[in-house]
Amino acid sequence: MDNKKSNEDLLGEHNSTSVIECAARCQRECNFYGFNPQTNKCRTHTKVFKSGMLNEGGWRYYSHVFIPVDCKDLQLDGYFNSGVYEIYPNGTITSPVQAYCDMTIMGGGWTAIQKRISGSLEFNRNWTEYKNGFGSPVQDVWVGNDVIHQLTKENNPALYVSITLQNGTTLYEMYDRFFVSDEAGKYQLFLAGPATGTLGDAMLDTRHSSSSLSGMYFSTPDRDNDGASGFNCAAYSEIRGGWWFNYCHMAFLNGPWSPQSWINPWSPTVQSGTSVKGTTMMVRRH
Repeated sequence: MDNKKSNEDLLGEHNSTSVIECAARCQRECNFYGFNPQTNKCRTHTKVFKSGMLNEGGWRYYSHVFIPVDCKDLQLDGYFNSGVYEIYPNGTITSPVQAYCDMTIMGGGWTAIQKRISGSLEFNRNWTEYKNGFGSPVQDVWVGNDVIHQLTKENNPALYVSITLQNGTTLYEMYDRFFVSDEAGKYQLFLAGPATGTLGDAMLDTRHSSSSLSGMYFSTPDRDNDGASGFNCAAYSEIRGGWWFNYCHMAFLNGPWSPQSWINPWSPTVQSGTSVKGTTMMVRRH
C-alpha cells in the first residue's frame, strides 16, 4: 500500500468538530479517514495508508469503522437475516438505535419504524414518548419521531405498510417517497406516490381531501396539530394515539388495540380493529 496521499485517493476535506464526526463522514466508499485536532479538519480517502503518515502535520489517520445508518447499510454489508440490529441513523457511533430489519420482503433492507404483533403495548402516548420512541423492536414498537426524521431527511425513502388480518392474510401498500420533518417542523409528513399494493391507498389520494395525510403535522393527545377545528383527533375517544391526522383519517395504525374502538385502521379495506392481527411500517432508501 502507498504511504503517501494522492488527489485520486482523497474524497474530500471538511471542517469537523471531532474525530467522531469525522468518522461519520466516512461512508461506504471511504476506507480511511484523517482528523487534525489543530485545525478541526477531516479528510476521507479511498485507500488505507501505512503508519508513516501518522505524524504528518498534526494529522492522525484511522481505518474506517463501519457505521450502519439503516438496515439497507447492513444488507449491503452482508447481513441477510431478518432480526434486531444496532443502527446509527444520525451517523455517529454515540447514538445507537435498536431496530428491526426485514431482509426478505421485496428484496429486503427495510428498517421498521412501527411494528405491532401482540397488542400488548399501549400506543396512547404523549408527544415526548412519540418523539423518543417506545416499546421493543422484538415485538411492538414505535422507533421514535426523531429517528424517523433522521432515517428520511436525506433519502426520501420508500414506505412499506402492511396489515396482517386475523385469518393470517397480509395486505400491503408501498409508497415511493416518505419524509418526516424534525420536531421544530412538528414532524410534518410528506408522502408521494405511486402507491401500489393490495391494501389500497388510504394515506395519499383518498376519497376525501380532508383525510389525505401528506403535509399533515404529527399530533398526540397532548399536542393538537391536526386539520380538524374544535377538537383534537389524537385525543378523541375512538382514536387515542399519535398520528399525522387531518380531519381525522382514513388510515391510522396506532389505534387502540381493543377492537370495539379502533375505527378505520385502513379504510375501506380494513374498517375495524376486529380484523387486525398485526401492523408494520418500514422504510428503505432508494
